[in-house]
Amino acid sequence: MTSTTGQPGVGPQTTEALDSFAAELDAVRRDTMARVGLEDARYITRLLWVIRGIEAAGRALLLTTPWLPTFWLGAALLGLSKCLQNMEFGHNVMHGQYDWMNDPRFDGKSHEWDSTCSKEDWRHFHNYMHHHYTNVLELDRDFGYGMLRLSAEQPWEPRFLTQAPYAIIVAMLFEWAIAIHNMEFEQLRTKREATQARIRALWPNVKAKMWLQIKKDYVLWPLLGGLVSLVLGAGLLKGLLAVLLGNVLANVIRNVWTFVVIFCGHFTAGVHTFDAALVQGEHKGHWYLRQILGSSNISGGKLFHIMTGNLSHQIEHHLYPDMPARRYAEVAPRVRAICQRHGVPYNTGGMLKQLATVAVRIVRHSFPGGERTLTALQRPVVPH
Repeated sequence: MTSTTGQPGVGPQTTEALDSFAAELDAVRRDTMARVGLEDARYITRLLWVIRGIEAAGRALLLTTPWLPTFWLGAALLGLSKCLQNMEFGHNVMHGQYDWMNDPRFDGKSHEWDSTCSKEDWRHFHNYMHHHYTNVLELDRDFGYGMLRLSAEQPWEPRFLTQAPYAIIVAMLFEWAIAIHNMEFEQLRTKREATQARIRALWPNVKAKMWLQIKKDYVLWPLLGGLVSLVLGAGLLKGLLAVLLGNVLANVIRNVWTFVVIFCGHFTAGVHTFDAALVQGEHKGHWYLRQILGSSNISGGKLFHIMTGNLSHQIEHHLYPDMPARRYAEVAPRVRAICQRHGVPYNTGGMLKQLATVAVRIVRHSFPGGERTLTALQRPVVPH
């Protein structure tokens, strides 16, 4: 057998073992998708109305009670609605998990979520590049997002000394970082002309989506808040500022929560990366193996899983991205048992534990050296 250099291979090592591994995971998908139907449709429809109701309550409180204690409740409710809209609704709908309903409200290609990142860019760099090439170096730019050094395989540069405080800033502005992610600004230093051409091609769409969000949250709603405040006798400026700051706070809540969930699902201790040379013609078992070794779960209760968009089951999401996410808790025990039988690590832990390992990874790789994450995938030699 041949392999790339790096960490020793783990899991199935022969064609027969890879076939068995893939077949068992295929069976989990087949059995679960056969049960998808009315119950899932009712769930996602109820969720949509819950999100709309929470958003309406939050915006109403911000509009009618500037600077009163209920201002904080309004901002919190609006932030909660944005978390649910992005995580459990938008992200999952845009993966096509509910396309089978043939309902335009849940159509993965046309849904426009509450984020500065356009749906077209998201489907390209996330749904395709990240999910197909999970943790493949130089192909999956979601490993560090082109901003952070997270393994020893990436050469160290002095600029990485500031990546810990930089990560905190990115967390607060996460939707904006994701919005420009597909333009690959970090490539300007090495591929200037090609990157400039890419930016010129993508910028009009990015700018349009950014302006849509700016206009909604930072222009129209604040103006409406100012007018309502004026009518109520509190003055135009007071209401305008209350709604503006409330929307800022709600977006920061959403951004930080999204950042934490995503980083705890991808950059914990024990994460693996892979050589691009092994992707071409890879066995389906290898594809499954990459999804598991490149992902981490977060343990918690039902409400916690809903708040994460069920991305607390990141392993199952990477295995079955178009499966309704509410089903991940159901399939997780079977997936974990399959991993155990085949000697594949199943990375899971509580939120604080996983977040701590993410923080350690970011800080450690601010300096030279660090953990080597490149993992050998043993590719059986095909007999001639």
